[in-house]
Amino acid sequence: MIVHANDYSSWPGFYFFTFAFPMDINKTNRILCSLLILVMVVAALLRFWDYKHLPFMWDELSAMSRTVYGNFHDLIKYGVQVDAHPAGVQVFLYYWIQWFGEAEWIIKLPFVLAGLASVWLTYTVAKLWFNSTAGILTAAYVASLQLFVLYSQIARPYASGLFLTLVMVYFWSRYFLKGYKITDLVLFVLFAAMSSYNHHFSLLFAAIVGFSGLWFVKKEKRTAYLLAGIAIFVLYIPHLPIFFSQLQLGGIGGWLAKPSPWFLFQFMDWLMHFSFWTTGVLVLVFFFLFFASKRNPAAAGTKKIRLFMLIWFLLPVIIGFAYSVIIAPVLQYSLLIFTTPYLFMLLFSYIGRPKPQYVAIAVALILVVNTLTLVIKREHYKVLYKQPFEHIVKSALALNDKYPGDVLMVDDYIPYYNEYYFRKFHRKVPHVTLRNKGLSTLQFDSVMGSVKQHRVITCGLDIDYFQLVKKHFPYLTGYDRGFTFEQYTYSNKASDSLKAIKPVEVAFTDFKTVKGPCRFKASHVLTDTAGRFAYYHQWPDEKYGPSIKFPVSDFTGNIYKFFDVSVRIKPLTDSCSALLVVQVDKNGKRVSWKGVDFNSFGLVPGKWQDVYATVNLQDALKNKMNIKGVDFKAFIWNPGHGDFLISDIKIEMREGNPYRYALFYNFDDKAD
Repeated sequence: MIVHANDYSSWPGFYFFTFAFPMDINKTNRILCSLLILVMVVAALLRFWDYKHLPFMWDELSAMSRTVYGNFHDLIKYGVQVDAHPAGVQVFLYYWIQWFGEAEWIIKLPFVLAGLASVWLTYTVAKLWFNSTAGILTAAYVASLQLFVLYSQIARPYASGLFLTLVMVYFWSRYFLKGYKITDLVLFVLFAAMSSYNHHFSLLFAAIVGFSGLWFVKKEKRTAYLLAGIAIFVLYIPHLPIFFSQLQLGGIGGWLAKPSPWFLFQFMDWLMHFSFWTTGVLVLVFFFLFFASKRNPAAAGTKKIRLFMLIWFLLPVIIGFAYSVIIAPVLQYSLLIFTTPYLFMLLFSYIGRPKPQYVAIAVALILVVNTLTLVIKREHYKVLYKQPFEHIVKSALALNDKYPGDVLMVDDYIPYYNEYYFRKFHRKVPHVTLRNKGLSTLQFDSVMGSVKQHRVITCGLDIDYFQLVKKHFPYLTGYDRGFTFEQYTYSNKASDSLKAIKPVEVAFTDFKTVKGPCRFKASHVLTDTAGRFAYYHQWPDEKYGPSIKFPVSDFTGNIYKFFDVSVRIKPLTDSCSALLVVQVDKNGKRVSWKGVDFNSFGLVPGKWQDVYATVNLQDALKNKMNIKGVDFKAFIWNPGHGDFLISDIKIEMREGNPYRYALFYNFDDKAD
């Protein structure tokens, strides 16, 4: 094969070949080749950084837990139809695991490589339609933004979908730009069909691209192009029963919250790493190169593809938003990975041909700033590489090494998740999972009360279980946190009391002493005959009992706090249907309300027992950072006319979790 200097991009390996064996090509092409190599090296480093320690996330383990079936029929019935994704990736994983094993680095490798190849493909597609400058700048952003790095490191249908759709668009583009070759059309059909089996949104994008071609194809080629569209549908027909089965289960979404009307702006903020520097560099690079380049008037084809690239990006958002609001929530940031590269191609298509030295400066600036904000501001590797499923098993094994046979692990994860990491580390500890057991508060309390071990490590439990565990294991000896999880280590050994983590007492009253803004009717306070202690009598006709209210800013400067409320109750009748209410207000308006029914604790008449409620301030404020004007309130609500005594009320504050939603939200890990 003969490769000429003026068409060096026609052979993919040429970039790397010329780097190792310099040829007589002009200076501009040599600089662009070097820049592309630099972009690919940075992309590889970001995706393979500390690769051997990259653990599985929830979605990955969920997919793997649905590959354990002994035959293909069961895989489809129990591993695919119960999910909301097409069969492509699940079938691929089924055979990949059989052939190569289940180690994390093996499972993730095809997806990391697909994400890496996608960087080069974005360059190639942009260069086909526009020029090398648009291609190299687009590739630099795909190489270094968290959207593309993150989903390249996850074995789910995002990096694979990005790769497949880019190859699809590449051959679709070649078909129109390189003389309507039948091989390009056939390969477009093949990769469009593969995209359809990968993810419902890569299927949607394939359909949008296919219909877009009707505005590009010549009249005499229209029949062939329409037949290609029919061929794609025919190739998808075997999947239709699965698609309709998933719809009968309630749609292809449902577990997500409905997207905000500001979803697109929120996505753009996340895409730019919530960073002034990342956004500023994008603006600076565009305007600097725009005014520093020579531009020719745009051809009709260029204007047309610009319009369609904008449609490619916006239409899936509009369709996803409408589906999420009307039928079931599906729209999330990951779904825009298939189309976001075209937004960058569109933007940089307006840049002509600046001096290659200027492009080199721009690429270097993009890569440096995006990498720094990814690593430092977004703390990508710290957050992603600390997943709860591996972390709790490693922590429990280490604790068991210190206290052999005296450790119990409790979580709310699918048993497969724990068993996977027990297999990985070739050891296990006694463990209990609450997954799919539907335990009531009283039943969970009974489980914890029957534990024989003296030390318990928990992860992924409902926040209201914290105080129930602490009731039986009063010393909190360890606290760790990460993306989606809080991990606690408890002990009931008195020898651990000195190293226990102490909360901050915000308010307390035993109706003799008062700390903090506690309010109650003094006339309802009774004292025992010896005057040793007091208690509050909640009369049946008293709708509201004692309360505590305070500005949150009096105790903390951030939203990353848990507030634990406990009330000690003695029912005087068989029924005690009052509620412990915890409420968060902002500027006088209620933003969070939670009522805990006394009856859920199985209160026994004539016996003192505790009722608990916990509030995650971060969740109560929906992750909005500003705590100015935020008030916390706890009170007794007695709509059922209960008759009971209260011996004390206490509110404690402890550290929350800045990293709980860190992969997708802006966060600040600074403590008070």
